[in-house]
Order: sequence, then C-alpha cells, then structure tokens
Amino acid sequence: MKKQRLFSRPWLWRRKWVAVFVIFMGIGLSGCGGNNSPPDLAIAFARTTATGTEDLLVGRYTAQGHPQGHLINLGSLGLVAQSQIMASHGRLLWVTTGSALYQLTPSGHDHLIWKAPSHRTILSVDYISGRLWAVVERVDGQSVDLYCQHHGHFVQVLQGPLAITTLYPAHQGQMVILRVWPDKAQVTLWGYTRGVIQQWTVAHVPQGSVAVGTRDVYLPVTEGLRNFGIEILPLTHLGHRQLHMFSSVKDAVIEVIPSHPAYGLTLKGLIPLTGVSFSDQDLVKWPQPLQTTVTSVLSASWVIILDGPSQGLWFNARGDRFGPAFQVIAPPNTFPRAVQPWNA
Repeated sequence: MKKQRLFSRPWLWRRKWVAVFVIFMGIGLSGCGGNNSPPDLAIAFARTTATGTEDLLVGRYTAQGHPQGHLINLGSLGLVAQSQIMASHGRLLWVTTGSALYQLTPSGHDHLIWKAPSHRTILSVDYISGRLWAVVERVDGQSVDLYCQHHGHFVQVLQGPLAITTLYPAHQGQMVILRVWPDKAQVTLWGYTRGVIQQWTVAHVPQGSVAVGTRDVYLPVTEGLRNFGIEILPLTHLGHRQLHMFSSVKDAVIEVIPSHPAYGLTLKGLIPLTGVSFSDQDLVKWPQPLQTTVTSVLSASWVIILDGPSQGLWFNARGDRFGPAFQVIAPPNTFPRAVQPWNA
C-alpha cells in the first residue's frame, strides 16, 4: 500500500474544505521581495517513482513562470503538511521532505542542514521574525512540536497538542500559532523570549488562515455548509472579541492574508482588514476571472494569489494593486506540490 504523504488525519481536512474556495496550498512566508517588481518563484513538484514512492523536485522560475536552471531532486517525499513545506529569506530557500530539511541556493546547490529527530517528521518550515522555524510531529501522533534554528542547531522550544499546526507573522518579533481540530481552533500569540502572550479558543470550524492587523487578529470560520464568518480577536485588553457573520457567500472573507497591511480574500476580490466592519468600499477587484481554487502565498511586499496548483496572480499589498499573472508548466510525470516567492 502506498504510504500517505500528507497529513495522516484526513478528518481534520474534510471539515475545512466545505467552502466554495478550497485552501490548497496554505500560506508560506518569506522575508524578501521588492516593491517594484515581484520576486522569482520556487516550485516544488512531486514525482512518482518506479517503486511507487514519490520524490520531491524543486525548481526556480521567473515571476511570470519561466524556468531558470534545472530541477533539484531532494529525494523521497515523506510525511509533510499540506502547506508551508518551503520558506525563503534573502537568496536562500528551505524545503522539508519530512525526513530532512534542505537549504537551496539560486545557483542550484542543495545542502542538508537538519535530519528529523528520531521517530519524528518535519511537517513544515517557516522564516518569521528573523528566525527559521520547523513544525515537527511525532510519528506516533502524540504531539506537534515547534523547533527553531539557534546558532546553526535546531532546538525544541514548544511542545503542543496533536492538531494541524501552522505559523503566521505578527508584530514586534512575535508570531501566531494556529492549531486546528475538526470543530474548533486555538489561536496563540507567541514570542520567542516571552512565550505565550495571548491565547484564544474558537468554537467554530476555522478556514485555515490567520492575519494580524493593527489592533486585532482575524480568523475566518464556517458554520455548516453555507454560513461564513470571521472571528475578530483583540490584541489589547481594551478591545472586544467579536464574531462577524456574513449575509452571503458573495460577501464573505474566505481567507485572510497576513501581509502588511492585512487583506481578506473574497469572491469579488481583496479587501483591506482595518477594523471590525467589512464593506466593498475599498475592494480591489480581480483583474481577470478566476478558474479554480484560490489561496495565497506571502512575501514581504508581494502576495501570490494561486488560481490552481501552479498559476495565478501577483498582488502588491503595500501598493494595493495587482501585478503580472503567471503560469508554470509542470515537467512530465510531476504534480505541483508547493509555490513560494524566492528572491533569487
């Protein structure tokens, strides 16, 4: 029987993907990307081998989707997350295959920097607040832990419960840890030196993304198959926690983008998240019809709006404008597995 290479708990995903938009890739983070033009792309492809396993191949592409150099084969693809299996900062790219974490350079060199600890798998990787992070799960499914690179070594800094766990940037060197179960979520504002700063439990089905605004944290949720809302969690004790339910799916924020400023993704386009009310007054409409599933991948200034596994649009969050479209043609016998901005 072929080994499962995504999350081993499919029931956690089925409840999340009832929305009109299916969040396919999730959100990846990078500390690079210029204001004037979007950066290059890193695309990870899965390729089935003759023995029935999968290899992970990574290539560099222009912002418009043209290949730059050859594909790098990182070997067997093991148990990894649905999202955030790549991260980038400066000219470096990090990729997890589950059993190991690799560092890639624009010239096409790959370097093994960390093997997964015994009886564990490296689910995802992120570069947030000047540090490289890894989400690691025990093979026996007892916990999901957070590791950080410190002086060239990876050290465990936090042990968490068994849940789908993703990381998002926040202010002042902090980050948000999102843990998802079938019927609830836990949102934790966390700092490397301070630990848990604030923590909320949300008793709704989360949509799988978090964004931190000026005064609030935004978490899209669903109730049943047709009701969409957004939990607004205050960053200060003076604020009030709110649940905003949208009147129709046409107006709903399906996903939030943790850019600066933060944006909400809707059927009509993108809206800035600046408070506790939502309207089309500042809507940035889609420049072209969208074809399939939609999600986003973040760099410092530019956001990728994925319209399928390896095609989409660039959006400049600071400039409040769309950039060029791109489409990557997958090599024969491969499937696009992840997309990441890469200032190569």
